[in-house]
Amino acid sequence: MAGSHSALDGDYDFIVVGAGSAGCAVAARLSEDGRERVLLIEAGPRDTSINIHIPLMVVNLLKDPAHTWPLVTEPQAALNDRTQLWTRGRMLGGSSSLNGCVYVRGDPGEFDSWAEMGLPGWGWADMLPYFKRMESYRPGDPATRGRDGPIGVTSLKNFDALADAYVTASGEAGFDIIEDYNDGHYEGTAYLQYSTKRGFRSSAAVGYLKPARNRANLTVLTDVLVTRVVIEDGVATGVELREDGTLRRVAARKEVILSAGPVHSPALLEHSGIGQAERLRDLGIAVVRDLPGVGENLSDHPNTRLTFECTKPITINDALQRPTVKVREGLKFALFGKGLLSICSAVAHTVMRSSPDEPRPDLKLQLQPFSGKDRYARRPQDGLDAHSGFTIGVMGLRPRARGWTHIRSRDAAEHPRIDPKYLDDPHDAQVLLAGIKAVRRIASFPAMQRMIVRETRPGAETATDAEILDYIRETTQTTWHIVGSCKAGTDDMAVVDPELRVRGVSGLRVIDSSIFPTIPSSNTNAPTIALGERGAELVLRSWRNTEKAAA
Repeated sequence: MAGSHSALDGDYDFIVVGAGSAGCAVAARLSEDGRERVLLIEAGPRDTSINIHIPLMVVNLLKDPAHTWPLVTEPQAALNDRTQLWTRGRMLGGSSSLNGCVYVRGDPGEFDSWAEMGLPGWGWADMLPYFKRMESYRPGDPATRGRDGPIGVTSLKNFDALADAYVTASGEAGFDIIEDYNDGHYEGTAYLQYSTKRGFRSSAAVGYLKPARNRANLTVLTDVLVTRVVIEDGVATGVELREDGTLRRVAARKEVILSAGPVHSPALLEHSGIGQAERLRDLGIAVVRDLPGVGENLSDHPNTRLTFECTKPITINDALQRPTVKVREGLKFALFGKGLLSICSAVAHTVMRSSPDEPRPDLKLQLQPFSGKDRYARRPQDGLDAHSGFTIGVMGLRPRARGWTHIRSRDAAEHPRIDPKYLDDPHDAQVLLAGIKAVRRIASFPAMQRMIVRETRPGAETATDAEILDYIRETTQTTWHIVGSCKAGTDDMAVVDPELRVRGVSGLRVIDSSIFPTIPSSNTNAPTIALGERGAELVLRSWRNTEKAAA
């Protein structure tokens, strides 16, 4: 496995653009039997920073331009015209090297709904073998959980006194306590599972690329920007790269696969002449294929939160600011691979319905053992509270609002415009309102009361629905769960078909979270890796059938 331009020699069978959650899985599986030459291209650096691999230390990367795409949205009309910072991973492993490590497959009902949208083969039962293939979770039922996959999975059951109090209080509030929310029993309260192994992050780069590094048929390029897909007579024949200001081409004998993520995959399609014809002509880009859905249907989970001062010095606030806690947690991680250094976000959650009329869960509450001024406040210099604190996040799982992302110019290095239209549908704000009320109800039970000094955000003085809605509009942020901008399906707005082939262009597929027609409920990393597994299988099956027919 190489990592420089000098490694480029001749043509490749498959070129995969983007070494993120899906791209790592795709490249590893396509190169597994040694029959095809695979080129994987990543715009960012290798994943060598220790801040990537020790989960808590990812706080040092969230605003690091060397490892992230610091994307900024358009002002959000329903959020008091605030813009949103969308940090995305820009390194081997993509956002799986930067995310909160929370391992959630999602809502079985959401996957099953995709068949009704024209996506046969993408239901819960269809995806289960790929989830099992990708994971290694020894405590699980082997009928529903994988034991020997590339991604390590760890349960946070009985993580600490705060998590225990939250789970106990949720039970007191009437929520079911779920042993394994990834086996299909999704709704209820549970300790979270993490994509970690012995305390270290189990990213797609670690799980898939590291074991493949000595394959002679796999070449990995880092710090290389792909500017467009080369399309000749309606067939994708390769990609164009920018190297030190000079453009060069690399040919693909079989397929080009875009796994650049929900912002950059549609941008690459547009730079390649695939998208809304009028928009492309206005930018001076020759139209190869008029596909109106490119960049549309963008969706993310809106996320607000309540914060609390904690009665015990057991939070990440303490681990980052109190010397004695730093030493204690450092020893715990060094000796056992456990403790606060082994986590970087939430430790327990409640999946629920915002009202009895909802047919499926549409709301998630997440306990996070830190608190600060916003979702990016993970260090003292970024606004982490000085006191012991924790957050209970409120996430709308099935937002109705849909946004868009489109390129600004012909320069592939310029960040696209992004407008997720958070809370543009008033129903989405009402779901968050129900979530804040649910958090306060859980916090009122004795188990949680013993952990709470006071509610610090928004505070008890924010009491009426109107006051809470004002708070929601002022505090809602991204959950980094972006999907949908190259949605799969059979309708006029579909960008790819159920086999993930770009409509009307041969030899070109999109395999990343941009193809999900809706958010597969809750966190998106595990579904995106499973998508990579299934996508690679679809590619290989297609070419094996072609070869068999030609024999």
